Amino acid sequence: MRNVTSSLRIILKIIGLKWGRVFDMKKLLLATTIIGLVSGISSMVVAEDAQHNAAHEERTMHYEGQSYATVEAALEGLKSHTDEIAELMKIETLAESDLEKIHEISYSLETAIDKMIAEKAGHADQLAAVDEAVQAVHYASEAHEQANTREWSAKLEAAVAALDGKAGQSKTNADGAYELVIKDHIFTPDELHVPAGQKIKLVVHNQDPTPEEFESDDFRREKIIPGNSSATIYVGPLKPGKYHFFGEFNLDKANGYLYAE
Repeated sequence: MRNVTSSLRIILKIIGLKWGRVFDMKKLLLATTIIGLVSGISSMVVAEDAQHNAAHEERTMHYEGQSYATVEAALEGLKSHTDEIAELMKIETLAESDLEKIHEISYSLETAIDKMIAEKAGHADQLAAVDEAVQAVHYASEAHEQANTREWSAKLEAAVAALDGKAGQSKTNADGAYELVIKDHIFTPDELHVPAGQKIKLVVHNQDPTPEEFESDDFRREKIIPGNSSATIYVGPLKPGKYHFFGEFNLDKANGYLYAE
């Protein structure tokens, strides 16, 4: 009430009336009308600010990314959430609500790739490619940029697919050996992450009917493996780094890398 009285005094002074001596009823009505308008606008501004703050608060809570306790869970999260976005990409014209949903999903993608980077769960270049795509999808969907969201969603899908089976240290078998399979003249996996500074044992299984020569100029090994048979190759100790290996008889297809870490 005090604010209204104060405002009335000021307005009356502006339009030529003195408080306590109101003789011009028209001017008085004008003054009260102006005060009503000012009061209404002030209420609208206050209400809008309150609504904005409430929406911001709700949004902050709504978009809290999923947490992941393990690297395996983070990789699975990356794959499943990327699949969710891929499904939305099938919509011919994305609505704002679709882009907002993608933006929401991107928060969980961020926590997943952050976990994998922190744990060094994969090759740095591959993790960086996923991280770049996640950030770009996050920004484009928040800005409702449909074309950019589609472009980076496709890049995200490809980058996440490249991580399959390559998270963390490569697994060893019961004998502590790292295993490689040659099938259709292709190595699976085509990347092995092994400990630096230790001698490692490779067991290479050639599942093709034709022979292959396992070879590496980087760690200086060479061995012919007959079709449908296996061979054991000892490597290292290796310094930290990236080491190329290949199949001499099928150079166009049979290639892979050891990452000593």
